[in-house]
Amino acid sequence: MGEREKRGTVFYFILLIVAVVPLFSLGLFNHGLWTPDEPRVAEIGREMAAGGSLAVPTLDQKPFLEEPPLHYAALAVVFRTLGVSDGTARLPSAVFAFGCVLALFFLGRLFFGPRTAFISAFIMATCGEYLRVAHWAIVDSGLTCFVVLAVTFFAAAYLRAGGWQRWVFYGVAYLCCALAFLTKGFIGVVLPAVVACVFLIFDRNIKEMLHMRLWLGALILLAAVLPWLVGLLRYGGWEYLRIFLVRNHLERLLGGSTGHNQPFYYYLTGFPAGFAPWAFLILPALLRAFRSRGEGDAKKGTLLAKCWFITGFVLLSAASTKRILYMMLLFAPASVLTALFIEGTLGRRALSGFERFFVLLFGVLPLVAGVAIAPFTLYASRKYGFDISLRLIGALLLFSAAAVVLSWSALSVRAKSIGRFWVLSSASLYALLLFVLTCGFPLLDRYKSFAPFCDAVTASVPPSSALYAYKPDETLRGVIPFYTRRYLREEADLPGLTAALGREKGAFVAVRDPRETLEGELLGTRRLAVVYRDPVRSCALFKEIDLPKGR
Repeated sequence: MGEREKRGTVFYFILLIVAVVPLFSLGLFNHGLWTPDEPRVAEIGREMAAGGSLAVPTLDQKPFLEEPPLHYAALAVVFRTLGVSDGTARLPSAVFAFGCVLALFFLGRLFFGPRTAFISAFIMATCGEYLRVAHWAIVDSGLTCFVVLAVTFFAAAYLRAGGWQRWVFYGVAYLCCALAFLTKGFIGVVLPAVVACVFLIFDRNIKEMLHMRLWLGALILLAAVLPWLVGLLRYGGWEYLRIFLVRNHLERLLGGSTGHNQPFYYYLTGFPAGFAPWAFLILPALLRAFRSRGEGDAKKGTLLAKCWFITGFVLLSAASTKRILYMMLLFAPASVLTALFIEGTLGRRALSGFERFFVLLFGVLPLVAGVAIAPFTLYASRKYGFDISLRLIGALLLFSAAAVVLSWSALSVRAKSIGRFWVLSSASLYALLLFVLTCGFPLLDRYKSFAPFCDAVTASVPPSSALYAYKPDETLRGVIPFYTRRYLREEADLPGLTAALGREKGAFVAVRDPRETLEGELLGTRRLAVVYRDPVRSCALFKEIDLPKGR
């Protein structure tokens, strides 16, 4: 590496830190737990911090075996160190997201140089779903981080290392796969392994598999994973292993699970939604990648990104269970391909008609958002009672003006001004994201946080009274223990609840009822009356009433 390239790496690395730190730190502590996922994950971490088992995560003191315990253990450490709160529950996700962006920077630097590396990392940090998950208490941020790290160390071993360094880099790659497994299961091992194999096949170097010390990978994986599996077996026997391995992995893959089942073509629309707004550039980026010949490391880097994106897309589409956030595993190669497209437009004489069309779409988008966001916010303030401050109005007008300037730049883009266009578009997107994190989250929190309902539960239910939950979902099982520090007595059917109420006096029952059917069932018993109803969050609290003697 020459002196000039070293200075470039340092400059772009510092620029990335300055840009990304505000994105992943703002918006963590200004709102409560939002459904889905956050109440469940936060409460599992709190119970583990309160003395629960490291081998068997629990939700409302019942085993929760959908995922391995690594993220929950990290969350427990944060809770014990910094205290239990909404914001601290999101810290592991934010740290993992930040680490993943840095890993992508070094992966891009390895193949293409510091500027392309910076653009790649910036794209991934600012795409919608990635930033959302970075501010969400959920395990997928950690999974993505370890998968990107595994591919990065594989590439470093393959390209650069020799002798003992190759052993070390491959060993760290295997360790990252093991940590990915302990975060979310087999996908953390399968995806990097398949991507590496497909890449070596297309790079015409299958014999490299003989030098990858696969036996070392097997040893590291067993050493990391086997203790947890043994602990799972010890606590719950073969039934716990069956729940984790069969119900939450094999059935989700083959379609036996009813959770998040989607058709095979779901990600054709799901990926653009998650990778927005950069998804407008993914088609020209893919076309350029397949037309590009390239040389040396850049050629190998482009090949790795293509193999990663296409193989991962097929692999994830084959599974029955699908969510947009699962596509985060493909945001890294998509960001690299998009960065290569942007890099390729710099210094070119003119864009092709196909490329110009998608660049115009990308540029006009902020104009639509900028023009619409101010009246929409004012309309929402009147309908829902938002308090609009002068500072907020000023921010809306400033963003609208910036969007107009950017879109004018897009409409007049030429080869000589394309660099200015990308800078303006990135700055406009960055400003919009900061606005959402600082102003949008608190506004949404009034309708998404369950803290007000839990405050009502705390105020209404005396410590001596029993607190039941009728047919609770994961959200209710998470938020009430998290905010009130009271565990629920769960009842899954009406006869069981009626029998339990017969043994109690002055009991309370909580429900979360988006379809408004559970409330009718409880009122039909003529043993319960509504104490508190929160229609915005579809929650209600019931109190047992005194029945006349003889009934």
